[in-house]
Amino acid sequence: MMGAVSGVALLVVLGAPGVAALRRLTYRQSPAATEQFTLTALEQFTYGMPLGVVVFTLILLAAASTFGLSTALVVFVAVIAAVTAGLLWPDRFPGSNARQTPDKNKTKKKSPRDPRSSNGAMQWTGSRIFAGVIFSAFVIRWAIFWRGALDYETDGLWSSDIGTWADWSLHIGDVSSFVFGNNFPPHDPHYTGVPYAYHYLVSVTAAAMVKAGMTVTGAMTLQSFLFSVLIAASIYCFARRMTGDRSASALTILFVLLGGGWGWTLTLSAMDRSHPLASFLEHLWNLQLQEKANFRWLNAYFALIEPQRAFLYGIPLALLIATLLFAAVRTKELKFYLAAGVIAGLLPFANLSALLALALVTPFLFFFFPAWRWMFFFGTWVAIAVPQLYLQQGGGVGAASAMRIQAGWIAAPDNWLWFWGKNLGLFLPVLIVAISWRSLFDSDRRRFLGAFMPAFVIANLVVFQPWDWDNTKVFVFWFIAASIFVSVAVMTCWRRYSTIAVRLGIVLGVLSFVLSGLLINLNQLLHHERFLLLSRDELELAEQVRMRTAPDAVFAVGLQNNHPVPVLGGRTVVMSYPGWLWSHGYDYAERERDLRELYALSPRSAEIVRKYGIVYLVVGPWERNEFHVNVEGFRERYPVAIATDDYDVYRVR
Repeated sequence: MMGAVSGVALLVVLGAPGVAALRRLTYRQSPAATEQFTLTALEQFTYGMPLGVVVFTLILLAAASTFGLSTALVVFVAVIAAVTAGLLWPDRFPGSNARQTPDKNKTKKKSPRDPRSSNGAMQWTGSRIFAGVIFSAFVIRWAIFWRGALDYETDGLWSSDIGTWADWSLHIGDVSSFVFGNNFPPHDPHYTGVPYAYHYLVSVTAAAMVKAGMTVTGAMTLQSFLFSVLIAASIYCFARRMTGDRSASALTILFVLLGGGWGWTLTLSAMDRSHPLASFLEHLWNLQLQEKANFRWLNAYFALIEPQRAFLYGIPLALLIATLLFAAVRTKELKFYLAAGVIAGLLPFANLSALLALALVTPFLFFFFPAWRWMFFFGTWVAIAVPQLYLQQGGGVGAASAMRIQAGWIAAPDNWLWFWGKNLGLFLPVLIVAISWRSLFDSDRRRFLGAFMPAFVIANLVVFQPWDWDNTKVFVFWFIAASIFVSVAVMTCWRRYSTIAVRLGIVLGVLSFVLSGLLINLNQLLHHERFLLLSRDELELAEQVRMRTAPDAVFAVGLQNNHPVPVLGGRTVVMSYPGWLWSHGYDYAERERDLRELYALSPRSAEIVRKYGIVYLVVGPWERNEFHVNVEGFRERYPVAIATDDYDVYRVR
């Protein structure tokens, strides 16, 4: 319990300077501004917390690369963050004016034609309750999910979802390498001898939480829960900024975080009509069946945000940048262009997908809102981001080297129109109507959201990474803007047409948008899928590795995704699961051949050991089954450094 308190306290302290900075940014407005712009208190907190955490985690990363990561360093950086927040807070001095300059365009009573109510409709009197219910439901759902996402039981560490089993073994390994492997300056612990070729900042923050008193898995699940809440709040804030409508903004959260394709039709078709309820509960969701039927647009939360943790930072920061750019084009103030450029420059280590999405969207924003001030946004962005990208990719281009034209994305064998028709369902025609419905938004807001739409077309023509499905990391930012269009259209129709038939149609349509997400959540809540991440013996092996080997020791291990040495042992390995390495842009063919030769006790074994600096070699169930290891040969040649029931660790150097 105390560990969780210290972890939350650390995140709050690191995030506080971001809140203070955003408050100061709109504290005093320039008299020359054509339109005054202020961030609400909710926006300041929702966007400021991730901003502050990212900035001070980058500072911690730089310091740890010099001094190593320690509890003392984490406390020192937290103190610096607290002092910075105090210095940045605009009304910190006695007698200062605590009120921001009022928005001259606001009146005490909001009229139906207020620019923040761009659809021209009066706010629904129950909108606050509606928004509160939806937001609270997500918070409760995620509290339940993350409380049991990773469970230590008598037989090992269990995962309650395929995403945490498949992807989190990589992320746990990242955090473990920072905490137990002294991985500073950072290199890729899953592929020795190279820098990280992807974003890892979220894992540095989690490592700091471990140094503050938490366990690795406890820090990661707590961090994911808190930032999931901030993601929901950031989507709401951005939608509210674009629509001025609480109900439409709440619907946007629902569509983005609970939405999915029409894969729910497979659940209904698989039901046994003679026992409908039992059959329904048995066949709630089958991911393999979904993919076989080419339903590839999955629920954004369980397909992207939950397993791929960098979105915890990427989505709030991207929406903050979009909000500041909207302020820039409305007010013409240079400071908003500069602030957006600075924050965009923080993305390389935080979330490369958000960086790519902004690179696709912002040229169209410039086209729709041309101004010479854009040079300050793009110039600042490039100046800050490019050096980080160079360091991160080791001077190469990483996974971007696989960028290619692939018209239709992954629609085949379906034709492109039918693929998106069945994957988005009624959402797609409603979106087309909403984009064409000119009175839904004022001109600026319609054009601003419209700048996100070309990203959908581009991502259907160009694949940006080795795994083509990874284009969904770009589509998710398009989907947020698209959901705002759709939510406003839905709420406008709801208010305009009060007949039972129309409203029933709207309810059924909305249900079709989110039914796949509901089924995924229900399937997970009923524990239909549980996966053993590490057995009790593997947890013991990881502990022994941490206690009895040097932090910088290099291991040769098997190629499964959940090998205990790189996951919780915190040690660097020659190479890990090939699926990750391929998606990160590594050409691992030679290294895999060398590893197989080493396990076969090739005459080149000593040369291979020297080539990769290997100190220990692990022989366990996977190595014996897949590498066909001659166990007796290893015992004759190398001493056993660690032994458990299922594993032997040989010292080979």
